[in-house]
Amino acid sequence: MKKVKISTLPKDEILYVEGDFDVITVSEVLEDIENYRNAELYTTIPHPAIFSAEEILNDAIDQEQENGMYEDWDDKIRVDITKQDIADLQAILDRILARNPSQNISYEQDKLIEIDI
Repeated sequence: MKKVKISTLPKDEILYVEGDFDVITVSEVLEDIENYRNAELYTTIPHPAIFSAEEILNDAIDQEQENGMYEDWDDKIRVDITKQDIADLQAILDRILARNPSQNISYEQDKLIEIDI
């Protein structure tokens, strides 16, 4: 795994601490460096939550079809859904996620960090 030196990272970079449930910034690590000297720290790759209106609609239609709708109902309802319907729903879903973006993101560990300070 590629290593990166902590001294080269921006102070606001989000880090993953092995075995911890929270993420931390480089600045926070530097403020309490002795507590992190023996920890495995990683840079992160952010993964924001994304809702797909089209996928959600398809899942809902499939579920309703499985719950006893008549044969070919799913095909017929899909014909009734327009691109504008999907765009309208997507706008609502995006608006919901945008209300609190910091709670709608997760982080995956990336590069191991070497504490060189």
